[in-house]
Amino acid sequence: MPKLLSLAKKLNADKHLGLSRNEVAAAATLMEKRCERWSQEDAEAYVLQFWDETGELAIRNVQKERNKAAAERRLAA
Repeated sequence: MPKLLSLAKKLNADKHLGLSRNEVAAAATLMEKRCERWSQEDAEAYVLQFWDETGELAIRNVQKERNKAAAERRLAA
């Protein structure tokens, strides 16, 4: 028995909601599907929006070196 189904059954009994077994099972299944989809979307969003400080710092260092070299060439000319 899925974890959410047992929780839904307990909640139905504790709160006296009066839902049938089929209604409780359908609600639990629906919530499991929604939660599964949400967790997948959240993981994808995290990967797509991930900010890597190391990469940003590396780019900044390379840009700084290039600018410094360019400035030295301009001053030498």
